[in-house]
Amino acid sequence: MAIACEDEKPKATDTPTSGHITVSCDESLKPIAEAEKEVFEALYPNAKIQFVFTDEQSAINLVLKDSARMAFVTRKMNNEEENQLKSQNIARSRSIKIAYDAIAFILNQSNQDTLFKIEQIKQILNGEISDWSQLNPNHKGPIQVVFDNPASGAIRHLKDSLGLNNQISKQCFALKSNKEVVDYVEQNKHAIGIIGISWISDPDDSLVKYFYKQIRVADIVPAQIKYESITWKPIQANIHLKQYPFWREVFLVSREAKSGLGTGFASFISSDQGQRIILKAGLVPSRAAIRTIELTQ
Repeated sequence: MAIACEDEKPKATDTPTSGHITVSCDESLKPIAEAEKEVFEALYPNAKIQFVFTDEQSAINLVLKDSARMAFVTRKMNNEEENQLKSQNIARSRSIKIAYDAIAFILNQSNQDTLFKIEQIKQILNGEISDWSQLNPNHKGPIQVVFDNPASGAIRHLKDSLGLNNQISKQCFALKSNKEVVDYVEQNKHAIGIIGISWISDPDDSLVKYFYKQIRVADIVPAQIKYESITWKPIQANIHLKQYPFWREVFLVSREAKSGLGTGFASFISSDQGQRIILKAGLVPSRAAIRTIELTQ
């Protein structure tokens, strides 16, 4: 008579639609990451995605340390990071572009100065402009610039695109999350907050509706205007047309060497269904086109 050992348990599977993985994520991308996870796990009940929300560099470091299978970030790995993977016998990371988003500048509801030129943003960040009176003689008070964390991907992107070379003014300081930035701007009339657009891009989200009662979103005038528009806000159409200047790419960076759950999750996000989730959230899918309509009198 065969006797089954009670200690024997089925081995955990790791397939494109089952298993358990940890995924690190730039906290500025948290809303869209959670939206993709919710639908994916509903479709595949045997798949469990555990997110670690942190700053951009830490998200990549977790992948390098094999503490996360993949990361949601706004850049590809650099040569030094690729070499770290090679030292672990991983040929290279896979960087999959999944979307375009943007960096938004938010203001207190009482602030009427909601239009900035690119050069003014640069001067605010490097400290050349430190008081609101330098922008508007009727508005006085020290400018405070707040962003999500010390290793912010948004600040890295702004430094690169504006050529700041780490020259960030002492009037700029970090908090711990995008939500903290929104809360700080709500309570401080002289503040400018820097956040990822996915935190305020989905008009159907109850948290987004609440945020818009607390803050204003600034318009940023591009250096070269290619299209006539009534707004320069970081909205879907302006990001798609590259008309809003501070747009950026969103990548899934994976260390997965075989076709496991990470590959399945990435394939889902790149699929028509996953891209529609990005579209519905107010971002720009990497694959699906955005329809823009011009209204004329």
